[in-house]
Amino acid sequence: MGWRWHVGVVAMFTAFTALLFAHRWLLVDPSSFYSMPDVDTDGTIWFIWLKVHTGHIFSGIGTAQDLSFPFGYDLSPFPFDNLLDDIRAWAVSVLGGSWRALILVINLSALLAYPLSAYAMYLLCWHLTGKHAAAFVGAIVFAFSGYFLMLSRGSMSNNHFWLLPLVYLFFLKYLESGVLKYVLWSCILNAIQFRINPYWAFYGWLFTPILMLMQPWPLRQRMLRLGSYCVLSGLFLFALNIQFIQQQWFLVTNPVQSNLVRPAGGLESAIFQQGIPLVPGLASKIYPFFAPVDVGAFLGYSVLLLVIAGCFYKDSWKEKYWAPFALCFLLAAVLSSDFPALRFLNHVYFFFFDMFRGVSRIVQLASFFAALLIALWWAGHRWKTPRRSWGMAALFCGFYVWEVFPGSPTVMQKTDFGQVASIYQALEEDKEATAVASYPMVYSNLNWGTAPLFEALGQVVHGKPIAGGKDLRLFSQDSEARPIFGNIGDPATVGNLASHGINRIVIYNRILEDAAAIHQGMAADPRLRFLGSYRVPERDCGRSLLCRSLDISVYAIQGVHARVPAERR
Repeated sequence: MGWRWHVGVVAMFTAFTALLFAHRWLLVDPSSFYSMPDVDTDGTIWFIWLKVHTGHIFSGIGTAQDLSFPFGYDLSPFPFDNLLDDIRAWAVSVLGGSWRALILVINLSALLAYPLSAYAMYLLCWHLTGKHAAAFVGAIVFAFSGYFLMLSRGSMSNNHFWLLPLVYLFFLKYLESGVLKYVLWSCILNAIQFRINPYWAFYGWLFTPILMLMQPWPLRQRMLRLGSYCVLSGLFLFALNIQFIQQQWFLVTNPVQSNLVRPAGGLESAIFQQGIPLVPGLASKIYPFFAPVDVGAFLGYSVLLLVIAGCFYKDSWKEKYWAPFALCFLLAAVLSSDFPALRFLNHVYFFFFDMFRGVSRIVQLASFFAALLIALWWAGHRWKTPRRSWGMAALFCGFYVWEVFPGSPTVMQKTDFGQVASIYQALEEDKEATAVASYPMVYSNLNWGTAPLFEALGQVVHGKPIAGGKDLRLFSQDSEARPIFGNIGDPATVGNLASHGINRIVIYNRILEDAAAIHQGMAADPRLRFLGSYRVPERDCGRSLLCRSLDISVYAIQGVHARVPAERR
């Protein structure tokens, strides 16, 4: 494949991404608007802000230490030593460190994931088939799958999928040639993927032993190569992720951070309850029923039917990789769905891999192996002419993307961070503020959990300490280091806040129950001074899930003065 093909393929997938997500950058300000508010998206926004604000961009230990007071809870919800977030934070710093730079970088990195992943998948499918049309179909099925499109909102979970096809490309080259350098490259790329997101690195690695064990080699050779491969994988994972290991050890052994991670949950909370790969998306018009929930993980009936048809195509089974890919696809579809008769497979998985519980994410691996199977079938099918092959490929891919593009809030929703910034502007300019206690303080009496997303996004704008974060000063009073400041309706709470150097209270009027009664009591308290109310009318919020938080009232606790503030980086 000549260089013109490489340039053309990248340009084609970039143009297709720009067209598909035109609503994310046309007629809106890409440095203000982003997609759906979510614990991943907003948690990532806050997490990158934390790195930029503290200057600990490429320091995992430094970031882990910053997760306590004055900055607040981590919202990732787990502070992975994320190489991707380091790169994003560096880019934000280069662009000036403002919230506008942050939103712009989030948007660009989220959208760049699609042409990069499509191009990498194109290379893998070209290696398997040697046919451009087949490689094009495989690339579209993987890089524009329903689950991948759902992740366009900008979380840290989608920007390294382009590594997965390359991991398998070098792995397959090793299976075919036995040349050591190929397996080394595969292990290195998988280790880099782990440093970006351990979940996806593990899920991608999970199926490689199956491919190796199904090779037509003597049993002794298969076991020796499998053992060598596992050792090499472990060595590179350890060598390239030492900082990650150090960070996690710090979080486990530091009692102030020990309750930062939410419980893993049970089996049923870790798998989809609707059998999602077999349910159509909300935007599908030709089906007589629709799914009861947002189903961005829908595989697409077109893909399922083509894979099934390929299994009945007699030449398919002559392909040496068809059977291994088909088995991996079947396992991925079962693990990412809830089939009662096959639930024992989920229990077997959890018995061995309890740490990686979010198996619903494996639906992306189902799309990956489905794409490989379809590429093999497309290359092996006897098309009358190459033009007919390309024409059918374009029709199939067009219908597939239309089918899986859910048109749901995860893809279509636009959230204006400028509205968020507008209600916190006065607090940002408030030089006397020491720390902010926001109510409802929904995590104040729990031994695990995350700060409210709206509170963290406010901190990105105003930059003041969040009083509800884990505080080393409270550790001597509370064995679990929980931020217990009291209910805002209790008169003793104001004194408790003041005694800890907190002099600003933010009331979220649309969220706090009995807000009117709370305001009445605070207005009568001589220790408090009303500073103002700031809101965005609900009619102007659009489809944003943040709308309920865009109505705040701010009070000052008198007599608590600010220390000399450190300069914000």
